[in-house]
Amino acid sequence: MKYCNKIILGIIFGILLLVNAAYASDDVKIIINNQELHTVDKPIIVEGRTMLPVRAIGEALGCEVFWFGPKKTANIKNDSTIISMQIKNKNITKQKVTSGQNMLLQTDVAPILVNDRMYAPVRALAESLDAIAGWDSVTRSVIIVYDTTLKYAGNYSVSTYAGTGERKKHDSNLLTMSFISPESIDISENGDVYISDSGLIRKLSGGKSSTMEIEPAYITASVARCNNDEVYILTNEFQNDDGIKYYGIAKLGNSGAQGLFVTEAAYSKIPDFDVSRDGKIYAIYDNVGAGQNYLAEIDKDTGDVKYIKEIDSGIKALTVDDNGNIFLANTVKGSIYFYDTAASDLRLFAGRDNCLKFVDGPNPMFFEPRKLDFKDGYLYVLDYNIVRRVSVNSANSATFSETIAGKVSAEQNPVTENGKASEVVFAPSYLMDIAVGNEGILLTDPKNSQIRMIK
Repeated sequence: MKYCNKIILGIIFGILLLVNAAYASDDVKIIINNQELHTVDKPIIVEGRTMLPVRAIGEALGCEVFWFGPKKTANIKNDSTIISMQIKNKNITKQKVTSGQNMLLQTDVAPILVNDRMYAPVRALAESLDAIAGWDSVTRSVIIVYDTTLKYAGNYSVSTYAGTGERKKHDSNLLTMSFISPESIDISENGDVYISDSGLIRKLSGGKSSTMEIEPAYITASVARCNNDEVYILTNEFQNDDGIKYYGIAKLGNSGAQGLFVTEAAYSKIPDFDVSRDGKIYAIYDNVGAGQNYLAEIDKDTGDVKYIKEIDSGIKALTVDDNGNIFLANTVKGSIYFYDTAASDLRLFAGRDNCLKFVDGPNPMFFEPRKLDFKDGYLYVLDYNIVRRVSVNSANSATFSETIAGKVSAEQNPVTENGKASEVVFAPSYLMDIAVGNEGILLTDPKNSQIRMIK
């Protein structure tokens, strides 16, 4: 009887170990090329590894998936690669279709069968198909990026332009000063650099930093933009005595902030704006009340808003070129549009709606274009955490794209080390911004409290 009890206890203990080793995780999201994948079969956790259903993931990555029952093996095939994975086998065979090269890879957790579905570790599955996998602990998301074809331009390198990396406000020489969170950035005509630093405006000039005093004191900056040697800011929300929240656009001068446009925050939002050479203010104007997103012009003298064109709600960034035309980035759909101010014409410039990829060349694709800048016939794009540029011809059409700096990564908090531009991994943030000057490209790095120089 005691022997039977031991057997029963052993079986129960084994079941408990199995339950602890593999369990469903309903709150884990699967994000493939910036779009969430919804599957009937939920991710599971095995020995601390996130396991995904092979067929669902393989097909989402554009592969064909074949199951060979007698060997309990799945073959996953795309245009360039065939991989084979077997239940309870940590070895993964990989064959390159073009070269015929065979490789043997290994994962620390073998594929398993759950409810007649093969599950495999996400990183091993993705990387064996030449995709990139990462984990976002904040949103509990498995992030996969695939189909990247980047062409790196020239011999660029990345260095620290300003900031020690210590998170505090300290003014001094550029490499001994400190930022809190450098975010929006622009360069004036005379080469001075202005940064919104967690609401403050920091000025970098002559190799030194200073903090600009903004009056009234309740005004803080969200976006900084320059026109010639003038500085404009988009403010954060501020509140009056009655508790009503406002925001606006102001011009900074010796006497403080000169309000050009002020409105209640409850009715509209402006994610980005820019100022043309002739002093016109263009903004992305999200009319919350009407539920519409617009390209708008704001009159500096009256503060009136002129709706130029209704635009997609995913458009979150813009820049104005030397001729007063406007480039608009659809951060959600991965496309860039061009607005001809003289012809009042909006058209697709580069990329394709809902085709989210990192692809350079004559027909570029974009993953998540977050910020734009224009200089000397090039449109510069901060695409997720990659700095790219598109050559623009005399007809204002895209002719070719190439990558300046940054390595594709799905990690949310990678270590950023200066060096060869094609090898540097920037920490992605929606607060990042770029500004192109005569000396090179400046990139804000709010996660590391520094500004990078790419040249």
